[in-house]
Amino acid sequence: MRLVENFLVPKATGKGFIVNKGQVLRISQPDGPQVVDFDAFNADNPKECLGSSVTRREEGIHVSVGNKLWTCPPWERHMFTIVADTVDHKSCPSGARSHDFLMGRCSRARRKKRWGTDTPGCQEILAGAIEPFGLTEDYVHDPFNIFMKTGVTSDGVSFWEPSDAAKGDYIDLVPEMSCIVAISACPGLSSGDGAFPVGVEIFEQD
Repeated sequence: MRLVENFLVPKATGKGFIVNKGQVLRISQPDGPQVVDFDAFNADNPKECLGSSVTRREEGIHVSVGNKLWTCPPWERHMFTIVADTVDHKSCPSGARSHDFLMGRCSRARRKKRWGTDTPGCQEILAGAIEPFGLTEDYVHDPFNIFMKTGVTSDGVSFWEPSDAAKGDYIDLVPEMSCIVAISACPGLSSGDGAFPVGVEIFEQD
């Protein structure tokens, strides 16, 4: 593969960018674990966006190599395929697993209510990331939580655990359509105590 673009996204910040059909998008952990809230939109029609409920129905709560990501209704089309994932998905008694389509995004209102901190959450960070593309905050949707380790208890309550991701881990996705992608390096506690950046690399396939 030929590298065409790469950059870092510091913790508690976001970035929007274009990935063309057939390229390879790598989201990595250059220094340590950092959960990524990942939104995506059809570049030709941003109303068609990544559909969490459709992907859960078709692929499950947690995804890895070979799984597809799907767009929202009414389109419900194949948007990405995961082609590489270096995270060691350790088995654990709780059944939790990484790369989550269960949890929603955090927000300023939620952070203020739960922790008393009046700081931006992923809702606001993602809104800022898509603004240069002419998209407003109401386009932000439920994310693909890359590197986030989650599960569901026997009585149906969702939970998260420290990420299994380690320095050097990455996940590769190939888009089936050209996409506007927005990521937030989540400011929440699910990433752990570190302040690590997210790496983004875009490759052309040979």
